[in-house]
Amino acid sequence: MIKSLSLRSNYRTLENYTYLNQASLGLISEKTTQAMHAFLDSTGKHGNAFMSDEDEVGYFENLRKKASTLFNCNTENLAILSSASDLLNQIPYLTSPKNGSQIVLVSSDFPALYRPWQAYSKLNKIKLKFINENPNSDLTYNLINSLDKNTSVIVVSYVQYSTGTIVDINRLKKETNKFGIKLVVDVTQAAGAIPIDVNKLKCDALICSGYKWLGGHGGVGLAFLSNDMAKSTPLMPGWMGATNPFNISFKELDLAPGAKRFTQSTMSYLSLKGLEVSIQEILDLGLEKIENHSKKLKNYFISFLSDIGYQTFHDEKIYSAPHIVSIFSPEKKMYTISKSLSEKGVFCSLRNGYLRVSLAHYNNQKDIDKLLSILEDYGSNKSSS
Repeated sequence: MIKSLSLRSNYRTLENYTYLNQASLGLISEKTTQAMHAFLDSTGKHGNAFMSDEDEVGYFENLRKKASTLFNCNTENLAILSSASDLLNQIPYLTSPKNGSQIVLVSSDFPALYRPWQAYSKLNKIKLKFINENPNSDLTYNLINSLDKNTSVIVVSYVQYSTGTIVDINRLKKETNKFGIKLVVDVTQAAGAIPIDVNKLKCDALICSGYKWLGGHGGVGLAFLSNDMAKSTPLMPGWMGATNPFNISFKELDLAPGAKRFTQSTMSYLSLKGLEVSIQEILDLGLEKIENHSKKLKNYFISFLSDIGYQTFHDEKIYSAPHIVSIFSPEKKMYTISKSLSEKGVFCSLRNGYLRVSLAHYNNQKDIDKLLSILEDYGSNKSSS
């Protein structure tokens, strides 16, 4: 019997539901929720009565230290944002691709990665090259084959949100180095689920949201920026990105050293506090242990699928994440199955026509057994039409 890695009592939702959907809106732990409530009651709701200007700046620094530990980077390279899209939308302007050059993207990637480039291409003479993800081929290999001397930037998710495909960033980086290509990686579907070490990935920018596998509430994004990119002038320089935000002056554009300059303004300090606590929970559990736990659940889950009429998106030889499994059935309508699961208190997501199953540290074998039981019952009791 595969037990949960973390305490299920720390996630009240699990008392009534089977939650296999951390890749969508992640569950927030009781410990994190209590910390957020405590902050709101003791400080947040009282305005400046118990919150000084220095305190406001300090909230960012507390989270910055935790996130830097998570990514194994210097605090000077860690940006705190109101969302991942805050920075993804600036990337075209920060990388400044030359006219006529090519930007490489994945067609099935999350829209936040390619929409900024679609808008940018309407105003600038660049070419967008979309690489399709094929179930039976290596996405990393296909991306590498698309690169040439005319490529300026490649923007890709480390873990593909709808399929769980892992892009081998180290292999990709070797090729981008040959041509001087900027490498931007979104780790929203990886951070908090598998280990991430920016010293090994060595990308120009690494960006993520905080409300999925990191276990935080909405309204906070994180980013690692290379030394060169951290020195760039933000496209949207906010007042909180100054060296001392409360030492206000119109005389010059004062930018904080390093990635701090990319924080725009006052944020939800409630969400900052929550993410600070939830990241510490992840660090305490251990990312290697979290990853291994997901592997056990995944192996157990997929071992039964073919017998009940389902297939995984990937060929077994394709490099894929342990915590996201996308399945389908040639004979069954996945939308109807997804709806049926929700009605029975089992939450997954339908993404690009596949049922996406998230395997988190709080999940156990009983969760998988319940999902399998419903999938099997649906196959035997419902027609495929």
